Amino acid sequence: MTLPPPTTDSPRDVDVLDISDLRFPGGTSHSVAEEIQAQATAGWTTGLVHLNGPLVSKVREVNPLIRAQVRAGNARLLIGRDPVRAGVVVVRHPAVLEHAAEQLPPISTEHVVVVANAAPLDIDGHRHYTPQRVHAIALEHFGVAPVWAPIGPQVRESIREEVPAGSMLAEDWVNIIDVDAWAVTRDGWAADVAVIGRHSRNSPQKWPRDRHILEAVYPVDGSVRVAVLGGAEPAARVLGQALPDSWQVLPFGALPAKNFLAGLDFFVYYHDPQWVEAFGRTILEAMASGVPAILPPHFRELFGEAAVYAEPEDVRATIARLRADRAEWERVAERASALTRERFGREAHVQRITTFIDRPAVPDAEAPVVPVVPTSSNEADPAPVDTSSSSHRPRLLLISSNGAGMGHLTRLLSYARRAEPSLEPHVLSLSQAVGVVGSFGYPYEYLPSTGATGMAPRRWHPLFADRVSETIARIDPAVVVFDGTWPYDGIPVVRERHPGPRWVWSRRGLWRAHKNAEQLAKADWFDLVIEPGDLADPLDRGATREAPASRVGPVTLLDPTDLTGRAEAREVLGLPAEGPLALVSLGAGNINDTSGDVGAAVAALRSLGVDACVTQTQIAAASSVPDDVHVVRHFPLSRHFRAFDVAVSATGYNSFHEFLRFGVPTLFVPNTGTALDDTEARSRWAAQQGWSHELPSLTPATATPLLAELLERGPEMAARAVAADPGNGAPAAADLLVQLASQVRTS
Repeated sequence: MTLPPPTTDSPRDVDVLDISDLRFPGGTSHSVAEEIQAQATAGWTTGLVHLNGPLVSKVREVNPLIRAQVRAGNARLLIGRDPVRAGVVVVRHPAVLEHAAEQLPPISTEHVVVVANAAPLDIDGHRHYTPQRVHAIALEHFGVAPVWAPIGPQVRESIREEVPAGSMLAEDWVNIIDVDAWAVTRDGWAADVAVIGRHSRNSPQKWPRDRHILEAVYPVDGSVRVAVLGGAEPAARVLGQALPDSWQVLPFGALPAKNFLAGLDFFVYYHDPQWVEAFGRTILEAMASGVPAILPPHFRELFGEAAVYAEPEDVRATIARLRADRAEWERVAERASALTRERFGREAHVQRITTFIDRPAVPDAEAPVVPVVPTSSNEADPAPVDTSSSSHRPRLLLISSNGAGMGHLTRLLSYARRAEPSLEPHVLSLSQAVGVVGSFGYPYEYLPSTGATGMAPRRWHPLFADRVSETIARIDPAVVVFDGTWPYDGIPVVRERHPGPRWVWSRRGLWRAHKNAEQLAKADWFDLVIEPGDLADPLDRGATREAPASRVGPVTLLDPTDLTGRAEAREVLGLPAEGPLALVSLGAGNINDTSGDVGAAVAALRSLGVDACVTQTQIAAASSVPDDVHVVRHFPLSRHFRAFDVAVSATGYNSFHEFLRFGVPTLFVPNTGTALDDTEARSRWAAQQGWSHELPSLTPATATPLLAELLERGPEMAARAVAADPGNGAPAAADLLVQLASQVRTS
C-alpha cells in the first residue's frame, strides 16, 4: 500500500522528509542534495530536519549544496518542535539517528527508510552505530518499523546479520549523480605521460597499507604523473619518505572536484584492504566526468561494466594498454558515462521513491535546477552572498598569482585593510598560503596554479576563466584586482562573460632589464594599472619604468604604528625576554650546514653570542634545531619585528620594505635565481645609501664582521632608511579602488 501525497498547504506537511546531519562536508550531503533535486523535478515536496550528530566535530554551517537547494525552493528546512507529516522519511546515516534522535520533532509517516551510508565498524574496530539499536529508535520515534537500505554491496554484507530479518530492501540505495553536470570534454592526453589521479579524504584507511601495493598502483618512479586531491600524508608514511616530485598533491577541497578530474587521464582508486568502502562517490563522479576508473575487483559488484578492474600488480599494464589505444580509451570512457547515467542517474532515485509514495500526476517542470557540483575551495564553503539589495557595500575581488613567496597575497591584503569600510573585500588566490586571509576576517578561496595541479597551461587557463567567472557571478564585485607580473589569458574571457566589474592590474616594478616586456601590452585588458613603489626605484632598468601606471609609494601590510613593543613581541613569539636575537629569513635551508646561507648565518650569529630565530618553513626536513635557534610561527611576523636586534634577509619586495620601513638593522642576501624581480638592485641600493649591508652569498667568515657592525651601528643605519621612506602607498592604492568602485555604482 502506498500513501498518497500530502494535500495540505502546511510547510511542515511534505512528501519526502530527509533527516541527516546536514553539515557533512562530503558524499553524504552531496547525495542528499542530488536526491532533493530529483524529488523537486519529479514534483514532490521535500522537508529537511537537521540533527547534530556525532560524526561532525567542527562547528559548521549546513553544507552549501544543500543550502543552495533550500534557497532555490526545492526543499524546506524544518526547524523547531512543531509536528511534521511526511509521505516517506529517509534517514541518512544510522549513527545520526542513534545519537541525536532526541532532537527530532514529532513526525507522522507510514514509511521510514534508514540509509546505511557506512558499515557499523570502522577499520580499527570502533563502532559508529548498532543496527539493532537504530532500528528500535526508529520504531519508537516514527511508530513504524523502518526498512534498511545499504548504499552498496559491502555495507549490505556488513549489516546483514545485525538488522531484523526481512527489513532490508532488495536493491541498494546507491548514490545518484547528474551526469550532464559533471561531464568534461577531453580533446587529448593531459600530459606527455599518463596522468592518474585520486580524490579522497586524507585518512589512512583510504590508502593501501602495503608499500609494494601502493607503489604498484601509484608509481613513484616518474613513469606516470600522480595527482592527488585530498592530501597524501598516509601515503608518505607508508612509503617512509617524502613524496616524489612526480606527485602533485592538493589538500581536500583545494580544487573543485570536476576541475581536478578534467586534468586526469585515469582515475585510480585503491585503499586499505581492511577498509569497507561503503560506496565511493568520488569514483562515481570520475566516471560521470568521462574519465576511465581503474579499481580493485571487489568494486565490480557495485559498478559493473562502468569501470575497469585490475589487481594492483596489473594497474600499470592496464594504464599502458589504454594509453596506447586512444580509441579503446574513449570507448571505456563513453561506456562509463552511459552506464553511470543508466544506473546512478536521478531517475533511478525517482523510481525507488515511488515504491513508497505515488508519483505526482504532473511533474514540476518549473522546479529550479541547481547543479550539485561543488565549486568552492573549502570543505565548508562560505554562504553565497545575497546580491539582491542595492544597499550593501560595493565588493572588491582580489586575485593573487602564485609567486615564490607571499608578496602578491600580502600586497592585496594591504589594499583590503585600507579599502574598508568603503569596500567589502573577497580574496581568490593561487597561493597555498591563502588561509592566512581568514585571520583578517575576509572570505577567501583557493585556486590551484598550473604547478599545483600539474595541468598544462592550455588546460589550466580555461579552468581559471571558469573559476573566476563563477566567483564573479556569485559575489558580484564592483572592482576586480589582479596582482601579478603575468596576467593570465583567461582574463579577457572573464571580462567578456561579466562586463560589469572594473579591472585593475597591481603590478610592482623593478623588473630585470630586457625581461617580460611583452606582458605590458596586457595593460589594455585593465581599466587601471597601479604600480606599488620601490625604495630602490632609482636602479629600476626594467620594462615597467616608462610604462603608464598610477604610481603609489612602497606598499607594506602594516605601518610602524601597528608594531608591538619589544617585550610584548618576544612574549607573543615565545622568545627569551633578555639577550640579543636575530631573525634569519632566507628561505629553506639546513641550519647545521654552514656551506649554505641559512647555516652560515646561524654560525656567524652564534660566534657573536646572538641567538637566531627562523621561521618553520626555513627548516630543512633533515635538519635538527639546536638549542640556540628558535622557531617562530606567526603571520604577519612583521608585527613583532621589534623583538629582533638584527636580521639576515632575502630581498623580496615584502621583506625588503618591511625591514627598512620598520627600522630593523639588516644584512640583505639577494636571491639571484628570481626570474623577473631584480633583487640584486634592491640590496645594492640599500647598501649604497648606508641603510643596510649586503652579501651575494654567506659564509661564516664573510657574514660575521658585517653582523658585528650591524649590532653596533645598525640602529643608526636603519634610521637613515626610515627617514628616506616616502610612506606606505597602500592607502593611496585603496583610494583609487574606492573611486573606481564609486564610478561603477553610479554608472
